[in-house]
Amino acid sequence: MSEHQPAHFVVAQLNTNDYIWQGAGRTEDEAKAALLAAWHQHREQVVRQHPALAATLPEAEQLPSHFRVHCTHYVLGGGYRDGDRLV
Repeated sequence: MSEHQPAHFVVAQLNTNDYIWQGAGRTEDEAKAALLAAWHQHREQVVRQHPALAATLPEAEQLPSHFRVHCTHYVLGGGYRDGDRLV
């Protein structure tokens, strides 16, 4: 008899002064890539409107050296309190 494994996903989070950035994926690498893709999109929009800010906004691949990226693992259908799975 095979045991059914619950589906897992990961949320990567990075906090800046203005925003909480998150990305989701099946693995930490996928979640981090999604987060960095969101940052890239945001940076492109800001730089298009305000070109002078390009030098102050790091490129996506440089972002983890400026801010800590924290990954949290979840189980679909799980219930959590402060990161601890209760259900």
